[in-house]
Amino acid sequence: LFTGGNGRLNSAYGFDFLYADRLTPELIVDAVGNWPDTPGLGWPSWAFENHDAPRAVSRWTTPDQREAFARMKILLLVALRGNIFLYQGEELGLTQVDIAFDDLLDPEAIANWPLTLSRDGARTPMPWIGAAPDLGFGSTEPWLPFGEDHRAIAVDAQEADATSLLHWTRALIAARKAHPALRLGSLRIVHSDDAVIAFERESDNETLLCVFNLGDEARGWPTGIATDGDMLFATDGADTTTLPPLSGLVLRR
Repeated sequence: LFTGGNGRLNSAYGFDFLYADRLTPELIVDAVGNWPDTPGLGWPSWAFENHDAPRAVSRWTTPDQREAFARMKILLLVALRGNIFLYQGEELGLTQVDIAFDDLLDPEAIANWPLTLSRDGARTPMPWIGAAPDLGFGSTEPWLPFGEDHRAIAVDAQEADATSLLHWTRALIAARKAHPALRLGSLRIVHSDDAVIAFERESDNETLLCVFNLGDEARGWPTGIATDGDMLFATDGADTTTLPPLSGLVLRR
């Protein structure tokens, strides 16, 4: 409607993920299916988080799974066909902050209290320096309170840790720029069940296989999917034999 034909938008947001209660293979299949590879139908733009939606690591998983989930989620976002958007702090794995009623500024949250998950909880200050009283954000009182559990995952701590989510995110963004199949290639679903989804990204000179286990239990390799190829990225030890819970990988054919 908004991107088809001439004289319309080059791209439009797909909000399928922003307000979904769970991240499932079915959700992904439905979302990408709304944007077929047919020429002239435009180009999707995807986001898992923004200023109007609760943080995905709080919305889609439990505290004990957040680290694994955050890595898998970034890999999935980078693997999708279309423009991708990271919301500030998503590269750090920031969680939704519980804002007390007296501190709320969002009119929607105030009007519907307590039946809403406040948008303010995703709009808190960026944690730059974990040990600083103001988290390095500024010397005056911020618009919204800090997330105290954000201290441990502040930018300075993640900059110093080569294995951090911040460095992982940077590596994946660089890989997306380097691989034509990820930037501009087609997307074809090759497997989908209750937990595992696999799809191919293909350009003229490159084919990548992307496989994700979105479930809470380990799964074997999908039946009928060839295992040949060079491993480009994998989370939590995922390989062509076993897919740990909330894991993903990308193979270059």
